[in-house]
Amino acid sequence: MLELEATNTHLYPGATGTILSGEPVSGPVTLRFADGGGATGTLSGEMLHIKPYTTTAGTEIAAKSWQIAFDGDHFRITARAAS
Repeated sequence: MLELEATNTHLYPGATGTILSGEPVSGPVTLRFADGGGATGTLSGEMLHIKPYTTTAGTEIAAKSWQIAFDGDHFRITARAAS
């Protein structure tokens, strides 16, 4: 399982973070945010699919998909995928 940590409280084009554990291969993903929140999803090639989640502030976030690029132990969101 791939575990990622974002440097911000949410994802957006240009968001960055680090790989905490695992390898960037297709499969399940756990994502941690800077505010202590988290989400789960899957990585499929260069697409990161995040399941719906609730932020630490209580905001419900719908499922979203993102294009993601990896460089060593870092990642960058390059674009939001079309719904």
